[in-house]
Amino acid sequence: MRRTIGAGAGLLVLLVASLTGCALQTSSCRDYVQLDTDEAWTGEAALVVDARVRTTDRTVDVDGVYRLHAATVTDVRKGTAPARTLDVFAPSDQCTTGGQAVEYSEGDPLDEPGAYRLYLHEERDGLWRLIVPDAVERLD
Repeated sequence: MRRTIGAGAGLLVLLVASLTGCALQTSSCRDYVQLDTDEAWTGEAALVVDARVRTTDRTVDVDGVYRLHAATVTDVRKGTAPARTLDVFAPSDQCTTGGQAVEYSEGDPLDEPGAYRLYLHEERDGLWRLIVPDAVERLD
């Protein structure tokens, strides 16, 4: 009898979730530490590089779907670059939902191709993100 009730309750939760449009996604609202200077960014970053950045057609879901950028390293300012080209994304300054495209209040700071100084943290093996949403300097 208990198995029948447990299975029925699980089915009811799934049915209610599908009817309300809830895909059991997780939401995240990050409150970033205020870092206003390149010295503060350098202190917090595991890796600081100058790189030529271009947008790719690839995405990654890290509490929301981010467009990946390919950063070809031209100079290492801090740390050790694990490869000549890094997969990088700029974290959103807005709340995000897993499985949904992220939004930015002023746009993705890496969308325009060019030379940048990137202040990075390794999100997971081989995937890098800016330490805070605006931790990037345009070099050209």
